[in-house]
Amino acid sequence: MPDSTEATMHSIKIEYLMDTLFGVNPLASECRARIMRKASGFQLQLAQPWPSELQHAHTLTFEWEGGSYRGVVHHTEKLPSGELLLDVAP
Repeated sequence: MPDSTEATMHSIKIEYLMDTLFGVNPLASECRARIMRKASGFQLQLAQPWPSELQHAHTLTFEWEGGSYRGVVHHTEKLPSGELLLDVAP
C-alpha cells in the first residue's frame, strides 16, 4: 500500500484504552484529526485540544470516511505545533 495523507482535518470520535493501577480504563474523546497511511499501519495527527490521557493510550478505535480503524499505539509524539502524532499498527 503506498503512503498517502488525508490533507484536511476531520472531526472524529476516538475510543481508546489506557492502563491504570486499577486495570484498563476505556475512554473516548472527540478530536480533529488527519490520517497518514503507511505500509506498516497509519499515523494519526490530532489538533489541539486533545485529551492528555490520549498520549498514554495503548489501543485505539475510530471511524474514518465510512471505514473502521483500530490498532495498537506504538509511539506518540508531541509536535512543536502543539499537535499530537500517534504511530499505530493495525
